[in-house]
Amino acid sequence: MGKAVVAAGAIGVAALALVGGSYAIGGNIETGFRDSMTAMSSPAVQIRVLDYKRGIFGAEAHTLWTLNDGDEPIDFRVTHHIDHGPFPAGRAAQVRSDVVLPADLKEGFDAALQGRSPLEVLTLVGWEGEMQHRISSPDYRGKAGEAMDLVWGGINGEIRISADRQQAKGRIDLPLLDVRDPDGNVLVVENLALTLDSARPQQYRFWTGPSALSVGRASFSARGGEVSFNLDGLKMESQAALDGEVVNMSVDFGVKQMVGGGETVDDLSFVLALERIDAGALDAITRSVEQTAGEAADIEAQQAELMGAVMQQLPVMLKRSPAIELKRVGASLNEGRAEMGARIDYVGTEGEAGMNPFSDLVASLRVSIPKALLVRLIEVSERQSIVGYVTEMEIDASDAEIDQAVSAAVNERIAGITGNGVVLETDGLLTTDMRYKDGALMVNGAPLDPEALGALGLPF
Repeated sequence: MGKAVVAAGAIGVAALALVGGSYAIGGNIETGFRDSMTAMSSPAVQIRVLDYKRGIFGAEAHTLWTLNDGDEPIDFRVTHHIDHGPFPAGRAAQVRSDVVLPADLKEGFDAALQGRSPLEVLTLVGWEGEMQHRISSPDYRGKAGEAMDLVWGGINGEIRISADRQQAKGRIDLPLLDVRDPDGNVLVVENLALTLDSARPQQYRFWTGPSALSVGRASFSARGGEVSFNLDGLKMESQAALDGEVVNMSVDFGVKQMVGGGETVDDLSFVLALERIDAGALDAITRSVEQTAGEAADIEAQQAELMGAVMQQLPVMLKRSPAIELKRVGASLNEGRAEMGARIDYVGTEGEAGMNPFSDLVASLRVSIPKALLVRLIEVSERQSIVGYVTEMEIDASDAEIDQAVSAAVNERIAGITGNGVVLETDGLLTTDMRYKDGALMVNGAPLDPEALGALGLPF
């Protein structure tokens, strides 16, 4: 009898400890939940916690999300089911967040969703505070509203965030989006994927590490195919790396093929690099922009704040001798491949005194373009100009006379471009190599005559 009473008392104490511990953990979860919603809120996506009802072993919360893209705001609610004890799935807490569609959209999607949430995020919180977000959305095939046909391949993804919130790693996949309206407009996006592996240095607010966006195929057609655009094999990779007290950043963008407007472009590439950006200045800019976003300012205010912060930090950044390089811009068209590269280095020593472009900059430009492509671009530009002039002045000119005038203008422009040594012609390619240093401009290894540069003109 005595042993039974002692055993029962011990079990009761253990139960109270579990309940108390679970409730205490729940209090921490609520604080973290509210703080995370505040941190995620921005002018573009404003989040408000409507209520948070905490029980002994769990809680339920509702948030209101307002999407503001400059047009009419869109509101939708999210329901959060929170399990924080005891030992939910072997973790400190588990949160399931379900999107609740607005009433005007819900009716159109009810038949296809059959009670499923259009978007669900399962968050697993570890004992040390680390988080694992599992994102999922059911596939859908049916009507979007009354008139639009929609095929949605769902979403699958996972993002892991460290306990100190200084590291994030994950991937999100969207297999298919196919939207068709009664007017014959069709939008298709296939195999979209987003990956990231980012870290934030302890003393800074900006993020470093790689991220990537890829799209297998995207196409749009309107008016029964009369207007169409198709893109295959898009990739965009970005990288930011902290090296001591400076940050180096790069963006690598590429498309295997792009078709539209009667043009086909293959192997489109764009590579941009920023070197030796002062980490303290970048941190100050990041904090300034975050503060503006936290104050629910509009997009224009954020842009103005960004430019103001950059100008304020410019003297500090110039001390690091920063550089910007357009490593490669290239594309293959019917006439051949066109490529360009450029680089600007700041070499001044007294950033506080302001920048003197005549002595503080070193720059280079390399261009290679098929002559036939340049001729075609100039021809389009000249034809528009001549036809516009003939129309405005009400001149009676035949098509043959307009063609003759266009041909003469094109020949004159090409002769001006290739006749002074600024642009070299070899095997149907037009190339130039320009370098600027100490106030002097060298072109193809020789000093440039300023009058020769003025004679080049532009193809547009």
